[in-house]
Amino acid sequence: MKKFTFFLALIIVTFVTFSALAQITHMQGTVISQDDGEPIVGATVTVDGTKTKVVTNIDGKFTLTGLTAANKSITVTYVGCAPQTVKIAPDVTIKLLTQSHLMDEVVVTAFGKQKRESFTGSASVLKSEDIQLQQVNDPISALDGKVAGLSMIESNNPSDEASIIIRGIGSINAGTSPLIVVDGLPYSGYMRDINPADVDNISVLKDAASTALYGARAAGGVIMITTKNAKRGNTTVSLDMKWGANTDGLQDYDVIDNPGEYYEAHYLALRNYYMYGQGQSFSQAHANANNTLGKPSTQGGLDYMVYSVPANQFLIGTNGRLNPNATLGNRVAQAYNGNIYTLSPDRWRDYGIRTGFRQEYNLALSGGNERSSFYASLGYLGNEGISYGSKLDRYSARFKADYQAFSWLKVGGNATYTHTSSDAQNAAFSICHSIAPIYPLFVRDGMGRILTDSHGPRYDYGDGENGGIQRGIEKSGNSIQDDLLNENNMTNNSFNIQGFADFSFLKYFKLTVNGSVYNHEFRSKVATNPYYGYSKEGDKGTTSVAHYRNNETNFQQLLSFDKTWGQHNLNALIGHEYSRLSDTELFGNKSNIAMFGQNTELDGAIINGSLGSSSSMYNIEGFFARAQYDYASRYFASASFRRDGSSRFHPDHRWGNFWSLGAAWIINKESWFPKNPMINMLKVKMSYGEVGNDAIGNFRYTDYYYIDNSNDEVALVFSQKGNPDITWETTGSFNAGVEFEFFNNRLQGDIEYYRRKTTNMLQLFDVPTSLGYSSYYDNVGDMVNHGLEMELSGSVIRTKDIDWSLNMNLSWQNNEVTRLPDSRKQSKLGDAEGYVDGWNFVGEGLPMYTWRIPRYAGVNSAGKSLFYLEDGVSTTTEIANAAYVNYGSALPDVFGGFGTTLRLFGFDLSAQFNYSIGGKKLDTGYQGLMTPPSLGATGSNIHRDVFKSWSPENPTSDIPIWQYSDNSTAVTTDRFLTDASYLWFKNLNIGYSLPKKLLDKMHLQKFRVYFACDNIYYWSKRQGFDPRQSMLYSSEGGYSPMRTFMGGISIQY
Repeated sequence: MKKFTFFLALIIVTFVTFSALAQITHMQGTVISQDDGEPIVGATVTVDGTKTKVVTNIDGKFTLTGLTAANKSITVTYVGCAPQTVKIAPDVTIKLLTQSHLMDEVVVTAFGKQKRESFTGSASVLKSEDIQLQQVNDPISALDGKVAGLSMIESNNPSDEASIIIRGIGSINAGTSPLIVVDGLPYSGYMRDINPADVDNISVLKDAASTALYGARAAGGVIMITTKNAKRGNTTVSLDMKWGANTDGLQDYDVIDNPGEYYEAHYLALRNYYMYGQGQSFSQAHANANNTLGKPSTQGGLDYMVYSVPANQFLIGTNGRLNPNATLGNRVAQAYNGNIYTLSPDRWRDYGIRTGFRQEYNLALSGGNERSSFYASLGYLGNEGISYGSKLDRYSARFKADYQAFSWLKVGGNATYTHTSSDAQNAAFSICHSIAPIYPLFVRDGMGRILTDSHGPRYDYGDGENGGIQRGIEKSGNSIQDDLLNENNMTNNSFNIQGFADFSFLKYFKLTVNGSVYNHEFRSKVATNPYYGYSKEGDKGTTSVAHYRNNETNFQQLLSFDKTWGQHNLNALIGHEYSRLSDTELFGNKSNIAMFGQNTELDGAIINGSLGSSSSMYNIEGFFARAQYDYASRYFASASFRRDGSSRFHPDHRWGNFWSLGAAWIINKESWFPKNPMINMLKVKMSYGEVGNDAIGNFRYTDYYYIDNSNDEVALVFSQKGNPDITWETTGSFNAGVEFEFFNNRLQGDIEYYRRKTTNMLQLFDVPTSLGYSSYYDNVGDMVNHGLEMELSGSVIRTKDIDWSLNMNLSWQNNEVTRLPDSRKQSKLGDAEGYVDGWNFVGEGLPMYTWRIPRYAGVNSAGKSLFYLEDGVSTTTEIANAAYVNYGSALPDVFGGFGTTLRLFGFDLSAQFNYSIGGKKLDTGYQGLMTPPSLGATGSNIHRDVFKSWSPENPTSDIPIWQYSDNSTAVTTDRFLTDASYLWFKNLNIGYSLPKKLLDKMHLQKFRVYFACDNIYYWSKRQGFDPRQSMLYSSEGGYSPMRTFMGGISIQY
């Protein structure tokens, strides 16, 4: 029996021992993607039933220790992938399957965030990696061509900012720009004060369901900028360095670019004038034209003769061509001092347009633990424009942190400082693209050597200092030296501090208190030199100084309720927001400045000019509520309401109500929906709401007076009539759409239809001047925008080593003014009643920017311009008698962008194209180049098409005769209205990232070298015609985006 007992005890001890040894206390594993087998970095591994969590490293590996018998399984989660639960084992490999991209994507909305899955509104999201592929001064510029429904006009000046319209023009006289919100709080500062490297994502909210909680400021849409947060875990240091060059991206028209050909063109205009305008014979006209070429512009000449020809010979032969014996460089004697000067042409662009140097450095540090996190960054941007007087320097710093003080309290803050210095002189850009190729830029002696003075080379100001000759174009001026000497500088300091506190209580409630103070001040100085041109003989140098301060405060109190029971989920929010914006300005100017260059301050000049100061304040306050409900993550509904009060209206009309309703349905989650692996997600959505627009200017509701001096007594002078009944413009917005993901999430898309109706549009009414004022504002008028938008992205190839994707967006828009007040129906265009606005017509039933222009009918037998009369058949040579015709709108029919991204074996490539189809713009650049010279107006560039104009030898041409002082040759008609369609190769980025094995040896997470180019090329209807310049026109010498070449290195440790 003792032996049996001993044997049984031994068995029990052995069993217990082996059981203890079999218990798993240590687990390791690797998490990879099922799509390509690559390790997933940053996946969260949680021991089920506990708070134990770890994060996978750069190899996708994780380790768990201290496991007990009670631990049975782990769950692995990662953004964009379906969660997976596996049993605990010593060593495992876990493959995560990519989840629906659209369902998992986060949209930053008003006062919070939502997963795309539950979002009932319309929004587009641009992520930080898309922003960093572009060389932009501010994050907003990166949206161009990336967001359906968003159109943008960019500038060539580094210190200027783009103008933006979302889903069409919503007003005639009020502002249409979107509201900018940064990290949840409204922002009214300069976009260039935000470093693009600090931005995590940008959400563009387009319909009322997503914008109505911003009430009176949301009619133009809302752009939500979210800056980067730290990711809890290991500390990360990243460094990005870029160097490159800015070059002139403007395409030239086919202009005459050599002196001889230019003299030929001017000779032809003069000869035709003498023959057909004065009735002279060919030989007389030939002689008079040659004799006039070098005369002053006030006598029909070009002022300068830069060719010398043998005695008794003409510069231009009877064949209209340059005398082969003519030589460049004409030596002339100045009458009053007898000095000899050489007149020799210069290519002004070579001296006035440069290759600007661009450099950018961004350093970021982030880290955190379970209770706190921080993000800190420093940035510098040095961006020289292509004119010598244009430059932007920006220094930026940001610190962002949060801390979980208690389980019920979380606090955080976000502080930024930006210092910018920008030069905006750039006077030479236009003249360098528009002046004729015959004019000297410098003054040369008799040997052709450039003369100098105390400021370097002597520039020709066309004021008689160069051989006694005065220049008609750019008279007494030289924009290139102005850019070098004059000052137009603005120095900015911006400080923004935000703070929040989250109080969680009663399980389902959270109270959030947000606040921000934004202070922006700048000092501008514009100073002109006293040495040359007009200033030399006139005001002897001027200086103008201004100081501007903007202070914006925002306070929010948000109480949210979030509860899930069964398959139901309810999120509710009530809140209050108050914003105040105050502006102050102080300015003054003086002339007759001393020690220019060392001094440009007001105290350095002696003759007082004007001075003044002003201040203004704008307040807006809102109370709001929102409810969001979903059932089984399948049916979604949302409702919002906001009551806003704005100081821009009379107290009796200060408050307005704005609201929205929205719903969505994920159809493929229905039990009856076929379980087709090709359809990963199918969602329909619909919303309607009303938002406001108070961007009408301050104090329209009250009478304006200005204070004047009347014999040293104060006098009040009536300036503008107020209207106490003026109120909001209101926009009702309907949106319906379909979101989908097909073919194992390889194809994602969003197709939406919208209709926006603006009522109570602000209108300016003219009144008889006998009333003591000329006009007043009132809310009368309606406008409708409707359109279709589509965004698509697809993965063509997705393997371990190769990933190739395509993306595109398309916007079709239609705009119509549906109602105008009777007093504004002053004219008719066809059957439409309305009023004339320049070359446009604003009328009921017509879109904005409808062209009202005479119709060109070709030329008559004498080569003169013909224009159609009202019957559309008869013609006239008198433009005053021509009929005005509706030629459609400048607005495009369709616009958008498309691009591609390719990654293979460490290399990556991305390319972006923008396009626009339809619409017509007035090609004022071509019009100016085809305008004949006239008395006092000579010396501008000429298009080579003048040689194709009508002549007895070319009687079938429809281009009018090229004749001096013929004012009807290039008058504004549909001849210069041009199809505004274009294709723009906007961006190319090529890079290479070091492989993981090499990075491990270098103790780095990332090392990428890259090359980028922005504004590569554009194609349009006519060479030189740039429809991107403005909403209506394209001008010769008009600013267009610079072409930028950059190379850089990105390192992450």
